[in-house]
Amino acid sequence: MLIAFFLISLSLIFIHCNKSNSSSNTIACTMEFRTISIKVLGDTLNHFYTIRANTGDTIIVNSGTALDSETYTVLDDTYLNRFINSTEQFRFVGLKNNIVLVNELFTINADQCHINYVSGNQTVIL
Repeated sequence: MLIAFFLISLSLIFIHCNKSNSSSNTIACTMEFRTISIKVLGDTLNHFYTIRANTGDTIIVNSGTALDSETYTVLDDTYLNRFINSTEQFRFVGLKNNIVLVNELFTINADQCHINYVSGNQTVIL
């Protein structure tokens, strides 16, 4: 009896897996983690954030920590699920001593797996 139950359960799992894997909508995502960044040359920012243009939401990526002394994250894959399968504009704002030094608009899209850079100035010289 226990063997029959096990075989039936195994068969059902196999059938379910085959149905879900045979769908034409199945996407194989890579394990990479994408980040869209901006390089700021000539000065160091002490605060930065990104604004989602159509909602006004303020996004602080990487807890507001620069990737290095010149590179700042505009957006990364952690924000993917908030605009999956669409294209939106995001504004990167960089400050030093409460003065806005960088104010750049980016167009970014998201598929089912990752965010993707579309347009925007990725290098700023102050």
